[in-house]
Amino acid sequence: MSSLNKNLQFMLLALLLSWLPDPLCAGELEISSSPSPVGSGARAAGMANAFVAVADDATAASWNPAGLVHLERPEISVVGSYSYLMEWFNADYHEEFETRNHTDKLDLNYLSFAYPMPFSVYGHNVCLSLNYQKKYDFNRSFHFDLDQATASDSGLVQNDFQHYAFAQRGGLSAITPAIALELSPRLSIGASYNIWHPTFFSENSWEQVTKTRSLRLLGSSVYLGRMRYEEHYESFTGQNMTLGLLWNPVERWSVGMRYDTAFTGKTDYSSSTISGTFSVLSGKFVFNNTNNREQRLVHLPDSLAFGIAWRPNDRLTLSMDVTRTDWNDFHVKTEGGKRLSLVDSSNLDNPWTRPRFKPTYTARLGAEYVFVPQEPEEKLDHLWSLRTGFFWDEEPASGKTSGFRLPGQNGSGKPDTFYGCALGVGLLLRQRINIDAACQVRYGPDVNRDFIRGIDGFKEDVVQIRFLLSTVIYF
Repeated sequence: MSSLNKNLQFMLLALLLSWLPDPLCAGELEISSSPSPVGSGARAAGMANAFVAVADDATAASWNPAGLVHLERPEISVVGSYSYLMEWFNADYHEEFETRNHTDKLDLNYLSFAYPMPFSVYGHNVCLSLNYQKKYDFNRSFHFDLDQATASDSGLVQNDFQHYAFAQRGGLSAITPAIALELSPRLSIGASYNIWHPTFFSENSWEQVTKTRSLRLLGSSVYLGRMRYEEHYESFTGQNMTLGLLWNPVERWSVGMRYDTAFTGKTDYSSSTISGTFSVLSGKFVFNNTNNREQRLVHLPDSLAFGIAWRPNDRLTLSMDVTRTDWNDFHVKTEGGKRLSLVDSSNLDNPWTRPRFKPTYTARLGAEYVFVPQEPEEKLDHLWSLRTGFFWDEEPASGKTSGFRLPGQNGSGKPDTFYGCALGVGLLLRQRINIDAACQVRYGPDVNRDFIRGIDGFKEDVVQIRFLLSTVIYF
């Protein structure tokens, strides 16, 4: 073979290396649980998280810090959680793409110490608490196959057989001191200061790893390719506040409000790409390795929640919450100043590609029934309670269609819709130890189209199952 032909083959091989499949899944922050900020605790989870206007235990620091004034005794709370995520992929004209994937995670959800002050401050009751909260869980993994065929104008046929494997690990948590002040017997306010910082319980980091294997048939030539793309966000730090208000306008009714402030956190970012292509016919191999390291800023949006609760008697509580979050400023800012959406990786500084995300809303209905005996006893050895609830949930989405789009056609911004239900049980032992357990099931049909891009007719169904177990010790 002449040196000219060898050089041409080498150039073709290098060109094919540049054609290796892009890491379709990289660049976004896909969140395993609902991206709307939610609180902690099995009791609230059993009521489908409709807890803003209830908030009468130590987890109020996350739901509505104003509710901490309900506490009468010091208490310690520990909450563990187990989450299981199932996903079904399919795409038009790609039978090989159909897969079922699952991810699970056992974690510490919440840890707190609450202390109602034994004396009043200028005539007002005050409660203090210190909390550890797991705010976001990013764990997710899946794999799929994708076969594609194209033909050039000259009739040369190219067949690509690709296998993708994606894994995301990590999460974000905060250390949260909180305070609540009772302004009057019917009105209280509270504030939580969330310190997002690596701790013994959480590194406040996450990573994404995309692996690709490919077989390419180009005419009579055969090429084998591999690629590994990694992104690491480490040591995320930042601060924001959760503000709460709780009002009892009339007997047995309560109204609550919670506002989570927006904030920008700092993180150490690094990425690496390792890829190689081997020509079976010529025996040549081309290798490529690129690395990047910089500091990035991650901006999380604010969130506003309203709740209402009704206690028709001492046994039954009914509650409802509505939450609104605007995701247009949910982005990462590179060291060069470029803002990239963490929903669909679009450039937010480019008006031709920037989508306009519609706000997401969450509506939750919950109920709790306490089996108080008909004849009150002087001292109860145990007291059971039963909880249930339903919710309608949304996650941000661009609403972009697959295939060719004209400049400025950046999608409808319509969110993905999820539905869910919850069931929980509680047991109070000798008025000293409280044990709560809850299970939530969340279902999303035809969602997450932004997560895997470049595949026409991509569809995904999601089922999320979450178990929580809480223990509260009163002093």
